[in-house]
Amino acid sequence: MNIQQFQEALFAKGREMGYADMEIYYVNGRSTSVKVLKGEIDQYTIVENGGLSFRGVIKGKMGYASTEKLEPDVIDFLLEEARSNADILESEEQDELFAGSESYPEQPAYASTLADTVPEILIEAALEMERTALAADPRIVMARHCSVSIRENEVLIVNTKGLHCHRRKSLATAYVYVIAADHGETVTGGWHDYSLRSVEEIDIADVAHKAVQEAVSKLRAYTIQSDNYPVIFRHDAAAQLLAAYTSVFSAESVDKGFSRLAGKLGEKVASERITLIDDPLMENVPAGSTFDAEGSATRRNEIIKDGELRTYFHNRKTARKAGVQSTSHASKGSYNSKIGVSYHNLYVAPGTSTLEDMIRKTDRGLMIVELQGLHAGTNTASGNFSLACLGYWIEQGQVVRAVNQITVSGNFFDVLQQVEEVGNDLRFTGSCTSPSLKLAALSISGS
Repeated sequence: MNIQQFQEALFAKGREMGYADMEIYYVNGRSTSVKVLKGEIDQYTIVENGGLSFRGVIKGKMGYASTEKLEPDVIDFLLEEARSNADILESEEQDELFAGSESYPEQPAYASTLADTVPEILIEAALEMERTALAADPRIVMARHCSVSIRENEVLIVNTKGLHCHRRKSLATAYVYVIAADHGETVTGGWHDYSLRSVEEIDIADVAHKAVQEAVSKLRAYTIQSDNYPVIFRHDAAAQLLAAYTSVFSAESVDKGFSRLAGKLGEKVASERITLIDDPLMENVPAGSTFDAEGSATRRNEIIKDGELRTYFHNRKTARKAGVQSTSHASKGSYNSKIGVSYHNLYVAPGTSTLEDMIRKTDRGLMIVELQGLHAGTNTASGNFSLACLGYWIEQGQVVRAVNQITVSGNFFDVLQQVEEVGNDLRFTGSCTSPSLKLAALSISGS
C-alpha cells in the first residue's frame, strides 16, 4: 500500500471502532553513499528508513501507536494498540490535534532528478575528489575519508481535523578528510559542501583543496602560554559553540528551570552586534521547512535582535502554557518520538567584517577553528565550558603558526555579551551556523 491508501484505510477503520479524531505522522528517508579509498570503491551503501506514528482520540482519551510497515494487517494493530494505551496513559495535559494554519508558505521545488542520480556519477565525483586532494600537496599521504552521497526525505502529517502537510527534500553532499605528514608529524583536516539540486553542482575540486589547506596549515603546531587572549572563533568553531547551547533558547528548558534566559524576554542578553535568527523559509539551505512537527506553518523568527531577547522556541503546548503564539518550533527526533521543541535553520546574522580584517586588527591573539569534547565540556544550565581546541596564533595582524594542546574556557552567556565583531563569512552547511566572532579576551590554558 502507498501512504495515501494506508492513511485512508486506517481512518475509515478507526471511525468504525469509535475514534473521534485521528492523525498520522509519516516519515520516509533514503540515502545512497559512495566511499572511495586509494582509488577504489571502499563502500557503496543504500539505506532506507522511516515509519508511521498514529494517535487518536477514543472515549475522550488520546492513544498512541507506531509501525515501520505500511501493510493492511498493520491497521488493526495500530488501532488496537492506541486504544489499549489510551485506557492506561495518564497525562496532566491532554494532547490536541491541530486543524492547521490558515495558510502555508510555498514549498521549495523538489529536485526529483537528484534521487535518480546514477551510481557512476557518485563514484566518479568521489574518485575525482580523492585524486585532487592527493595531488594538491606532496604532504598529503591519504584521503582517510572521501565520500559523496545523496539523500531524500519525505514527511506527511494528516489528521481528521483537516490538517494535511507534505514535503519532500533532497540533498547531495561531498566530504573529504585527509591526512598530512611532514618530518614525522601527522595532522588531519576536512571539508564538505552540498547542493539541493545535483551532485554536479558541487565544486568537487574546491572541497578537496580546502580540505588539504585545512590539514597542511596545522603542521608544526605547538602550544602557547596560559593567559587571557583576544579570541576569534572562526565561523565553523563559532557554529560548534552555538549548537552546543541551543537548548537554552527552548521554552521547554526555560519552563523546567534549565536555562539562565528564563524571565529575560525584552532584556539585553547579548552584544548589540548579535542578532540570532531562525529562518526555515530561506532558500537553498539544507534545513529549510514550511511546517513544523505539529503542522504549524513556519516563519522567520528573530530570537535575539540587536542583543535583546525577543522570544524562545515554542511549540503549541509551550506557547499555550506561556500565553503566547507558537513560533512553530515543534520537533520530533524520529517518526515515533514525542513532540519536542527545536530550531530549523538557526544562525547568527552576518556582520560587515571580513575574517582577514579581524585578524589584521589583532596584535596578539588566537583564532580557534575547531572545538573538541563538546558533549563533556559544556554545561547548558550554567553556560560554563572548558574545551580542547585547535587554532592559529596571531601576531601583529598576521597568522604566524598553528596552535594545539590548548583549552579554551569561559561562559556561553558571557561570550554572547562580549562579542566585539561579527564576520561576514556565514556559510550554511547544516541547521545551526554562525559567521566568525571576535571577543576581547578568553581564558586559554596551554603550557
